[in-house]
Amino acid sequence: MHISLRRVRSFFAPYFVLVLLAAIPNASHAQSPGAPDSYRLGLNYLYGRSVPLDYQKAAALFRESASAGDPRSQFMLGYLYSFGLGLPRDFVRAAELFRASALQGYALAENNLASLYQRGQGVPKDLREAVRWYLAAAVQGDAMAQANLASLYYTGTGLAQDFNQAAHWFRAAAESGQPDAQSDLAVLYCYGQGVPVDRREAARWARLAADQGLVTAQSNLAFLYEHGWGVPLDYVSAFAWYSRASRAGDHAAAERLASLRQIMTSNQLDRATVLLASETPVRDLSSSVPALAFGFADPIK
Repeated sequence: MHISLRRVRSFFAPYFVLVLLAAIPNASHAQSPGAPDSYRLGLNYLYGRSVPLDYQKAAALFRESASAGDPRSQFMLGYLYSFGLGLPRDFVRAAELFRASALQGYALAENNLASLYQRGQGVPKDLREAVRWYLAAAVQGDAMAQANLASLYYTGTGLAQDFNQAAHWFRAAAESGQPDAQSDLAVLYCYGQGVPVDRREAARWARLAADQGLVTAQSNLAFLYEHGWGVPLDYVSAFAWYSRASRAGDHAAAERLASLRQIMTSNQLDRATVLLASETPVRDLSSSVPALAFGFADPIK
């Protein structure tokens, strides 16, 4: 959009997004585990849960169960090769392991293999294969794959551009709580792309993503408050959300704050200050360990 609602993370350039794992049992002691136990213990060493963080031990444990054919461990070992955690960085080996896991129907591996095909890392670049593997994971309900597939439909990358399909898959991911998809779905509702124009729905989805700490959604929600799109015109709320985005490094949000200061009253600025001081911290989407699923992060244009 031009000077209005900024189009949000559409996953067009690969990046890594948080995918929550199932609960990880505590590793009270290191024993000679079978395949399932070595997977769980490997996770503990990867995240430093009840044991010292140790990527090399994690890799050794994942390798043990991966060699027994465990798709989760094959995926995790491929993940370690992707980042060079405890192992030399090797996208070819990562792709081999993701493929072995994906052929067993493991959705996270299907998504990451698709991403490698889209980027041409470890495998020849092949957008058809990327679409194939994203779809395989998306139909299993994997939210990141659904969001990635939606972005391909939105941009017409590797398949025909189709806003209806983009909206369908963004919604599926958004309803699972995926914040980037929630933010993108807000944009589609704002402009009527694949869905009717509905700025109240745009504001609802932007708020859900903003509450999870997604900076682009915070800035977009601020814009909606600033202009009264789908929400009451409210400079105080706009100022508060632009401030949150600005603190996270959004330079455009900082520019909007400067403009708002020129038109807000002293009372409104004081109320915004109180609102920010009393706010509950939003969820931190960052992680000390790179997130597991490969996604995309360029803005929709």
